[in-house]
Amino acid sequence: MLEKIAGAYRQAKDTNPMMTRIYGLAFADKQSLKDHQAMMEEAKKRDHRVLGQKLHLFAFDDEVGPGLPLWLPNGTIIVEELERLAKEKEHEYGYQRVRSPHIAKDKLYLRSGHLPYYAESMFPPMEMDGETYYLKAMNCPHHHKIYAATPKSYRDLPVRYGEYGHCYRYEDSGALFGLMRVRSLCMNDAHIYCTEEQFAEEFMKVIEMYVYYFKLFGIEKYQMRLSKHSKEGLGKKYVDNEALWIKTEAQVRDVLEQSEVPFFEAEDEAAFYGPKIDVQIWSVIGREFTLATNQLDFAVPERFNLTYVDKDGQDKTPICIHRAPLSTHERFV
Repeated sequence: MLEKIAGAYRQAKDTNPMMTRIYGLAFADKQSLKDHQAMMEEAKKRDHRVLGQKLHLFAFDDEVGPGLPLWLPNGTIIVEELERLAKEKEHEYGYQRVRSPHIAKDKLYLRSGHLPYYAESMFPPMEMDGETYYLKAMNCPHHHKIYAATPKSYRDLPVRYGEYGHCYRYEDSGALFGLMRVRSLCMNDAHIYCTEEQFAEEFMKVIEMYVYYFKLFGIEKYQMRLSKHSKEGLGKKYVDNEALWIKTEAQVRDVLEQSEVPFFEAEDEAAFYGPKIDVQIWSVIGREFTLATNQLDFAVPERFNLTYVDKDGQDKTPICIHRAPLSTHERFV
């Protein structure tokens, strides 16, 4: 049966012509169709965009801009309680709080490798004082600089930096969806710098933190997706080191198996600097979506010349773990 029609920009870009999208439903039997329609009615009752207005949690305004949420007093209470919870838990796990600016020179993102590959997802550059600046789209390059600001020895590791870093990403207007896809986001971000020998224990602790939050918030159905590289993407989409990819993917897999959390593997879904875990959860109506990620980074610390002095007196490069168990305030709420 035909369900509805709606307008949509071609390729989800508002500079392209508006087209008509036709929605249709097809099921093997009438009961399955009725079950689906009942679930869709339940989904309407739980539409966070509607509830956000009714409960005075957040608002969007044309003069502010699409994808840029305004947190109202009621919503701010929720956001600040989430932040307080995370800070308490991270303090328990030995994290140190750091803060970084909302803007940086292009040189920082060129060194990290985000430019030019991630440029389409960043806001346009700004020219000031003969330099090019970008709004921060990710916290990790800033945290690498914080790590590098003071010398480290093996006795200092692991180093765990946590920040509620505000980031800005230029999502296509056609992809924006309430708080699920926004252009201004506040991330429950942290980066752990450790030795290779410490990696398994640190990665396991991160998974433990995820599971703690799942139980606390009543998230009963979840699955970890081990996102791996593809051989064809080496040197283009991924760091060109096949042996290191195979080794680090095996390390992540071993930790997942020891943790006994449900997981599956996906090819060609990794970050450019290493394998990652995408955390998949399901809403009460059975809709699956990615909540957060947990990533192993074996490449970028070397680009930033990050080192620690090992027991033998030699400089060595730490491994970096990127993690954000509570995702962004926007998506988690």
